[in-house]
Amino acid sequence: MTDSNRPPLRVLMVEDYSQYYEGLKFELQPHVALDNASDTATALRLLAGTHYDALLLDLSLPPSHSMKEGLGLAEKLATDPDGERSLPIILMTSKDTDAALLRKLLGWRVSMIHKDDRPSGAEVEYALRLAVRGYFLLSRLPAGDLPGLIENAPPASADLFSERDFAIFKLVAEEGLTNQQIAYRLGLKEDAVKKGMQRLFRRTGVASRAEAVKWWFEHLEELGVGSKRVDR
Repeated sequence: MTDSNRPPLRVLMVEDYSQYYEGLKFELQPHVALDNASDTATALRLLAGTHYDALLLDLSLPPSHSMKEGLGLAEKLATDPDGERSLPIILMTSKDTDAALLRKLLGWRVSMIHKDDRPSGAEVEYALRLAVRGYFLLSRLPAGDLPGLIENAPPASADLFSERDFAIFKLVAEEGLTNQQIAYRLGLKEDAVKKGMQRLFRRTGVASRAEAVKWWFEHLEELGVGSKRVDR
């Protein structure tokens, strides 16, 4: 992967074992800036005040050091009705996994990497970049449980964007509207539009509105929209 295809990422890790965090932070440099929260309360505070491209989440966290803490945070973020697929999440765990856990992850579209596989910094970076682009990753699937998992898995979505984000994207690309204008048109808060634009940038791998507009018109066929551009 060339540097031109590796735009910098800012990622929050939720991990109470500082040595593991510091080691991974070193390995991910310089293309991934990794912050850390040692518990779920700190993680929520950082997420509220900082824009992150993705979340690396340990399952075993204080105070209980059971999977309850990590899974609770994953569920809160993944099922937030205002989240609109806002933050790709990758669980990193050394805990044994079972079919019940994997069914939850499938439903939430939360990815998982097993720590005992000792993933390198490069492998974690690639996983993050895939998750940011909308891919879903699971390691160590229990083969005996696969038939049941497949039978009960939710249908896959071919849509790269939610309905709301698609509407925002179309108004930006085809009408050149500002966030304030889009908020008025769609009946949203301006902050919701801003977060939608951040999600669009992540999904398309662009860094500016101009690049997003270019991406839109280069992918009209797969987006299933007409090719007429509205000039202002």
